[in-house]
Amino acid sequence: MRSNGKTAIWILTIGLIIGLVAAIIIPSSVDFGSVDFFIEDTNNDYQYEVGESLNFTLSDSSMNDRSIVWYFGNGDTLSGKESVEYRYKKEGKYMVTLELDTRYKVSKFIDVIQTDMKSAADSIAEINGPDLGYVGEELIFSSYGPGVESWFWEFGETGNVDAYEGQVVYVYREPGVYTVRLKTNIAEYPVEHKIEVLSLFEAIEESDPVDSFQVVQNDIRRRLQSIANGGIDNKRSFYDNIKYIEKAYTCGDGENVVVVVNGNKYNDLYSYCQGLHSLEGRGENTLTIDGVKVKKLYCVRRIEVTQSVIERD
Repeated sequence: MRSNGKTAIWILTIGLIIGLVAAIIIPSSVDFGSVDFFIEDTNNDYQYEVGESLNFTLSDSSMNDRSIVWYFGNGDTLSGKESVEYRYKKEGKYMVTLELDTRYKVSKFIDVIQTDMKSAADSIAEINGPDLGYVGEELIFSSYGPGVESWFWEFGETGNVDAYEGQVVYVYREPGVYTVRLKTNIAEYPVEHKIEVLSLFEAIEESDPVDSFQVVQNDIRRRLQSIANGGIDNKRSFYDNIKYIEKAYTCGDGENVVVVVNGNKYNDLYSYCQGLHSLEGRGENTLTIDGVKVKKLYCVRRIEVTQSVIERD
C-alpha cells in the first residue's frame, strides 16, 4: 500500500514538473498575428512633426495585460502601456516597434519632419485669374506659393495638361463654362477655378471698354424673356434657358438663388421661372423683362429683376 502511495506522489510530481516546463517552453496559444498598432498625430494635419505629441495605440485592447514595450527607433523605449504619448526631438525616418511578451514584434516606419519644411498652408495653392472672358482673348492665370516648384495647368478645353509655368496665358477657342485645374508638387489634389467664356458677336473698338456686368445682365435678361415669351407647351425652351442660367452663372446651384422682382417680391429662381412659363396668354409678349442686375459675375446668389406687364386689347 505504501509503495502504491509513493508511486502516486511521484506521478503527480512529475506531472506538475512537465506542466511547468510546458508552460515555459511551449508558446502561448494566443494569436498574436492579428495584433497591430496605429499612430495618431494630434494636430490632425496628417504628418508627423518634430515636437508634436504623437499617440501610439495597441489595436487590440485584449492584449493590455501582456508585457508591452514600445521602441521608437532612436533608443527611447516605453513599457507597460497599451497607449503611449511620445514626442520626437529630431527629424528623420524612424522604425517604431511594438513588442508583446518578448516574442511578438510588429514594426512601422514613420517620417518625422520639421514644421518649417512643410505646412498645411504651403500645400494650398490658389489660382489667380478672371472668372469671365471672351473667345480669342488672352487670359492670364497665375499661382505662386512657398515650396511650389512645378505647375500642371488644365484649362478644360483640350482634356490635356496645357501649361507648366507659374504664370501662363491661355486663349479659349469655344464659348462655354470651363473648370481650370491646377496640380502642384506640394498638393495632393488639384485646385479648381471656374470661368465663363462668351462669344464675341461683333467687333469691339479697343477704345471702348467691355462692361462685363452689362454683358452678363443682358444675357440673363434675354434668357428670362425667352421663358416669358415661350408657349406653355414649349417645355424645351423653358428647361434649356433655366439650365443655361444655372450652369453659366450660379455655379450649378440654382436652388439657392433669390430673385427680387421690382424691388419688393421675392422668389427662388426655379419658382420665378416656372411662374414666367405658366403665365396666361403665352406667346403674346404680355410680360416684359425690363432689366436685370447682379452683384457678381459668377456664382450669382441674387438676381434683381424689373418687369412690366403689357395690357392686351
